[in-house]
Amino acid sequence: MLSIKKAVFKLIELLIVLTLVSSDIKQVKASIITIEKGELSLKEAINLGLGRAKEWNDNASLIRVTSVDETIGGSRGETGKRFSWFLSFIVPGKEGRLLLGISKGKITVFEQLKESAQDQTIAYNDIKFDSADVVKIAKDKYGLKPGKDWATGYHFTLNIIEDKPTITVVGIDKDKLFTRISFEAKNGKITGAIHKVPYGGGLISLNQGSNTSKITKKGMAIMGITAGKEYLVTWGDRKPTQFSTTNQPFLEVSSNKGKQWSDLDINKYVKNAWFNAKDELYVSTASEIWSNVTHKSKGNKILTLKKEIENIDYSLNNNIAVLSDGMVYSTVNQGDSWEKHPVPESLHTVQISDKGELFVLTQNRKILRKNRDIWNAISIPSIAGVPWDMKILKNKIVISTDSGLWIRDVSGDIWGKRQVDEPIARLIKKGHNLFGITDRGAAIYEFDFGNEAIEKIEKVYEAKDIIVWDIDVFQNILFIATIPDYSWEEMDTISQASNPFKYYS
Repeated sequence: MLSIKKAVFKLIELLIVLTLVSSDIKQVKASIITIEKGELSLKEAINLGLGRAKEWNDNASLIRVTSVDETIGGSRGETGKRFSWFLSFIVPGKEGRLLLGISKGKITVFEQLKESAQDQTIAYNDIKFDSADVVKIAKDKYGLKPGKDWATGYHFTLNIIEDKPTITVVGIDKDKLFTRISFEAKNGKITGAIHKVPYGGGLISLNQGSNTSKITKKGMAIMGITAGKEYLVTWGDRKPTQFSTTNQPFLEVSSNKGKQWSDLDINKYVKNAWFNAKDELYVSTASEIWSNVTHKSKGNKILTLKKEIENIDYSLNNNIAVLSDGMVYSTVNQGDSWEKHPVPESLHTVQISDKGELFVLTQNRKILRKNRDIWNAISIPSIAGVPWDMKILKNKIVISTDSGLWIRDVSGDIWGKRQVDEPIARLIKKGHNLFGITDRGAAIYEFDFGNEAIEKIEKVYEAKDIIVWDIDVFQNILFIATIPDYSWEEMDTISQASNPFKYYS
């Protein structure tokens, strides 16, 4: 009887051992499958990189780790794993550092850099927590969500902050604001939780006669404003974030100088809008152009492109030119028919004259003019400097450079200079009006465009802590579209659990 009991106990022990072994094998297989797929956690990336760094120098020490954005897919950090990582190592007491890049579980970048790096190193034994641990805590305690518009998914960094090895997880909060939550790598204690909050933004109306201003649509990203004879139209995003102005897009019209607004029936993000000479509204979305948009109708679609519209221009008689995917599309009959023009190089700006002539400013800052099937270069005086922007208006070419404004006839060859108090970073053409905006929209200049040249340059607005994006004049009122800036602010404090391991045990 005793021997039977012993045999039964032995059998039970054997079954337990086999179960444990089977469980271990499953875990190992799961780990192997994950690594084979190429997604690694922060510590797995360190293990892989550290081995290679020790081959480079046995005294190699880790100073920084960061995940890298990619378009491969996978979990995108949902479980703390990413496809791509960068790791930096130094040899204490020696100059230079080693940069390692990991992609799909393999080291794809091995670069020895000469520049010096921080001396503080991260001891491997101090990294008690992994990216899978901190992302779970961040989701549970702060509702952290994966980034969508920039730094897609969850991202992770490890570096020294205030003498402590710190793991930071990056995502967005419930309002889609860029968010960073930091943890001590040793114990998982939350050391910081901040998000980038917008401030500023809105529509400013400035009465040019009395010099009094008013701001409406506060906090919005007003991406554009255009004035017709009877109506004022504006567009943008009601809930912008640092990396997106397409969260709650709007297109609105006013007939009483911006006192009241009503929505127009375009349920897409608007890139541009303008009125033709008949006061008909044209609207450009990401890849379409609509004509005769009204309260009752979203109008007629006159152009649909496969790729996004990058740049658009329209002349006083509503000739239209569109840049998309390395091609320029143009119409001289209000969109009834379009011509397609290949361009020789990447473009910054496309312009079209009242006669339908095409001009472009390339990314290399050359001005080209289309003559039949040939793009001919237009020479610029060497003393003018490099063009920052270009506009065609009233048969004139206007360029802004660091030396001022330069102007010439479309068919001429002599450039004239107009001095301005500050360099003009961007030119804005609205109907017969031409404006200039300085860097980051700090000031607005209005150019009085005479018959022959710019006769008068006047600073009409000096911005304070706002970013000007667009301008137009409606019934002697200057309307200024502004967008928010963003600053880091602490998130609401949430008490830290005494035992952080409970979140993933």
